[in-house]
Amino acid sequence: MKKSKKAFVALAVTLGLSLSFSPSSFAKSSEISTYLKEIVKLQPGTTEKEILESVTEYAKSQKLSKDEVIKMVHSELIRDKEEGDKVAKENGNDKENIVIFGGSAGSYTLPMSSKGNIYYTDSYTAYYNHGHVGMYSTSDKIVEAVPGDGVRQIKYNGRNVEKNSIIQKVNVTSTQKSNAADWAVSQVGDSYSFNFATNRLTGHDGDKNCSKLLWSAFTLKANIDIDNNGGLGVYPRDITASSYTSTIATIN
Repeated sequence: MKKSKKAFVALAVTLGLSLSFSPSSFAKSSEISTYLKEIVKLQPGTTEKEILESVTEYAKSQKLSKDEVIKMVHSELIRDKEEGDKVAKENGNDKENIVIFGGSAGSYTLPMSSKGNIYYTDSYTAYYNHGHVGMYSTSDKIVEAVPGDGVRQIKYNGRNVEKNSIIQKVNVTSTQKSNAADWAVSQVGDSYSFNFATNRLTGHDGDKNCSKLLWSAFTLKANIDIDNNGGLGVYPRDITASSYTSTIATIN
């Protein structure tokens, strides 16, 4: 075996082949793998395959490498996690007492509001406060996307929220808001998607999460982008921080 190995090396040298391996390439591969695993860990319910599929298509369309896009996705997700933990602390909504996955078990009941207005409440996954958003489909009903039910429409007082949740108006015409709300209602029955990190890269129809539902509605029916930072994922707090939204009520 040793002789075979020496013979191979000698042949390679004779043919001018390079046998060197770059330590940095291995380190880079390991780093990207770690980023990908962390993206999935912070979004229970997603898979590496799902993330890679959306990343691959985007990278190709933008003439970027998959590694570059994975780093972008990871960076945006970590920033959202840091902001979410900060917001939950400021609102007095610690992880031990807060509902998870957009669940409707907070201590406060939503008030009635105008059609097309939106609401935000803190909400944890297993690892951080990702927040949750929904829209008023009428003055006394809301439409939202939640795990289990997917996109649903319920009475306003069937949704409980956390302390310091907010109601916001979207600064477009009443017709645009009404059309956006109607479109969201037309999606009732669609399944839930746990993938926030690359949800801007998926189609408007089919599986969607809470922020994707609202983002698609206003993109299609009001021709505006309510994602504050325009990243590869639209998160609930991206919507509340948008220049198109403004807070009209705080629930406490």
